[in-house]
Amino acid sequence: MSQVKPLKKPPGFKDPTIPIQMPPRKVKLPPSFYPQKRKSRTCCCSCCCLCVLIILILLLILVAGCGFLYLWFEPKLPVFHLRSLEFTQFNVTETQDGPKLNAQSAVKVKLKNPNRELKIVYGETRIELKGENDVNMGEAKVVGFVQEKKNVKVVKFIMKSHEMLYGGSIGKVMKIGFKNKNLRVSADVSTAIGIGYKEWKSWKIGVRVSCGSLKLKQIEDGGTPKCGITLFNWFHLN
Repeated sequence: MSQVKPLKKPPGFKDPTIPIQMPPRKVKLPPSFYPQKRKSRTCCCSCCCLCVLIILILLLILVAGCGFLYLWFEPKLPVFHLRSLEFTQFNVTETQDGPKLNAQSAVKVKLKNPNRELKIVYGETRIELKGENDVNMGEAKVVGFVQEKKNVKVVKFIMKSHEMLYGGSIGKVMKIGFKNKNLRVSADVSTAIGIGYKEWKSWKIGVRVSCGSLKLKQIEDGGTPKCGITLFNWFHLN
């Protein structure tokens, strides 16, 4: 008996009994999961280092230049002296509110510029004259000016005072002290100074000068010591 040959399967035939295998799907990750490019980070670090190096070189050149200029010009602060004090009026009168001081005086301050190459530029200059117990004996001011190199200048201030004297004994102390020339006075000068060379001028810094406390007799006898200088309201120089 003859065997039956199986039929040939047509082209493209798929056996339904064989399970179909799907190809694996690729999972897409967010950009933050991908490794960053090292080339851009290295380039950024190199630029930062180069900028820092350039800044350091410029600072070094600036410091060296300032040091050279300081050694060449040898800048010095001006020297202040309270040269004279003259009262044209000094009266202590009794009022309903208490004793009152009426005074008028002329104060001369001597300024010395010790610099051989630099001139000194002054801003507005104010002076305040005080007596016993910080009694205000007058205030005055002058406009800014320029003092040439190796120069001595005398600045004159005209001051008036109409001050109430609070306290029972202050009026008597002021009157007796003025009469016997034992009254102690002090002068405080506030200004701003800078330096200049030919047409160039620097910025100004605040300066406070304290002259005193001196007796009137000492001032009349020429005993005018050098005044103290305070820079930036905290750095004191004698």
